[in-house]
Amino acid sequence: MDDTELARLHQAVQADPGDTAARLALLDGLVVARRWHEAEQVGSPLLQAEDAPAAVHTCMGIVYGKQGRLDEAVQQCRQALALAPDDVLALFNLGTLLARQDDPKAALECLDTVVDHAPDWAEAHYTRGTVLLRQERYQEAIRAFDRALECRTTYPEAHFNRGNAHALRGLEADGSLNYYELDCAINAYKTAIQQRPGYTAALYNLGMVYQRMGSAEGVRVWNQYIEAAQDLPDEEIWRLRAQEYTRDLQDRLR
Repeated sequence: MDDTELARLHQAVQADPGDTAARLALLDGLVVARRWHEAEQVGSPLLQAEDAPAAVHTCMGIVYGKQGRLDEAVQQCRQALALAPDDVLALFNLGTLLARQDDPKAALECLDTVVDHAPDWAEAHYTRGTVLLRQERYQEAIRAFDRALECRTTYPEAHFNRGNAHALRGLEADGSLNYYELDCAINAYKTAIQQRPGYTAALYNLGMVYQRMGSAEGVRVWNQYIEAAQDLPDEEIWRLRAQEYTRDLQDRLR
């Protein structure tokens, strides 16, 4: 929905605040446009109605989630599902919210159902993979990321987290290195960077893998990361660490 259509819907709602259809269409458009504050203002009156449709609760669950109001977001998703149990978007959002609330078991129950009902939904497979990754269920996470990439080949975040899973599998319990897993991690990080040049998280983690392996390639990657992160305030601590790791690796290679 473009700005012209949003403006038209704004005018329709202003002319008739009780026009539920126009208000719901505007709410949906604002959610798609990621204009969260406006969406909250438009959607809140719809929640006052006793017979608010499931779509209102689904949209407001997204809005509250983006605003960090997790408990309210979960409540809205549950209300949407009470009215429309087959609403996979509400179920996906609920699973994502539960993961953010550190309830991975409940999150996976939701996300498992979502991927069963929407097997071609890349983001659902990816989100499920991130929950499995946090649970240290690395092989299952890799399979989930692979499914996401089957659905959407250009997906740098999926390649990045697939690399993370392989990198974590690459360090054995006795401290030895599994070079097959580390090579898989390297290839995944490189693909993520190809798809998103300057991807600082992928560059940093790729540097860490090379650092672990004692590879001279790590110096080049650290320098790439430092250059990509130099104007990013949020990366300052990591950039300083990368500079330290670069010096350390150079000393080890002398």
